[in-house]
Amino acid sequence: MSEREKNWQVIGNLPVEGRLWLAPLAGITIPAVRRFFREMGASLTHTEMVSSSGLLMKNRKTIDMLKNSEKEDPLVLQLFAGDAKSLLQSAEIAMSKGVFSAFSVNMACPVPKVRKRGAGAQLLYKRDLAAEMVRELKKSGLPVWPKIRKHPSGGGPETFSFCEALFEAGADLVCLHGRTPQELYGGVADKDVVKASAGLFPGKIAASGDVFERQDAEEYLEAGAVAVLVARGALRDPFIFSEAVAPAAPLERALFLVRLGDQIEQENGPRASTSLIKRFVSGMFKGMRGNAAYRKEVALSSDWTEMRKRLCACIHYFLERGYGDA
Repeated sequence: MSEREKNWQVIGNLPVEGRLWLAPLAGITIPAVRRFFREMGASLTHTEMVSSSGLLMKNRKTIDMLKNSEKEDPLVLQLFAGDAKSLLQSAEIAMSKGVFSAFSVNMACPVPKVRKRGAGAQLLYKRDLAAEMVRELKKSGLPVWPKIRKHPSGGGPETFSFCEALFEAGADLVCLHGRTPQELYGGVADKDVVKASAGLFPGKIAASGDVFERQDAEEYLEAGAVAVLVARGALRDPFIFSEAVAPAAPLERALFLVRLGDQIEQENGPRASTSLIKRFVSGMFKGMRGNAAYRKEVALSSDWTEMRKRLCACIHYFLERGYGDA
């Protein structure tokens, strides 16, 4: 069996090549960013967290979040809702607006405004409802992948039991993050509970939490996780998905940022490109001499036009000096 064949796996009825996936990131995983990370080596990406109620109310901004292209296949749509009926109805609307490979159900978001609606991590307190949501969403015909956190009790057995209930309801995969809702995004993720879950449910657990280096991902995969979702780690190091040596040339990195910024501006406007490129510049210039200077140049920019000029100035600087390595 070739290395390429080894990387293929079928989850539900969805074949996926590769085991490092881009996690859903609110305000970040828009189409241009998803395409960028596919180019960086991510084998699968997620949309932002999309509100079921927003789709049902035909909110234009929410509907726009469904935009995608065939270049993104496979793409997983993440929905959040507080009840099974609206979840299924919104999924049907989504399928009429775009092409998706699977549905992720957010049962992990710890943000109070989401939990107050009975959605996100609040569902970890309502096992029967969470299972009902999976059963209903299975009617869509697409694979269903709930994304959950470690159980609020902090215990492994309760986490395992919750996973089991979701699988019995028909979930094809559970994406498990090793923090409780109370921990928000602080502290250290409990990798042991994720790895133990992967061992208990072979071929059924995707791992999430504190993946900042390839070694973090390998640790989860060696424990039996079928895949690893990379979130904040992708911003810290956009090259984390690539098995090849990361492009070291400063020129190439600056060109990546300019092209990404241009695509974001075209699709989402200059404000979005300004905001997002600032999130990427540190990771893109990671390990380079003078990293702080490049970051400062971009951070001082107040709009995309100015930011682009500063990046292009960096490009000319690199060209003049023939920088081909770090």
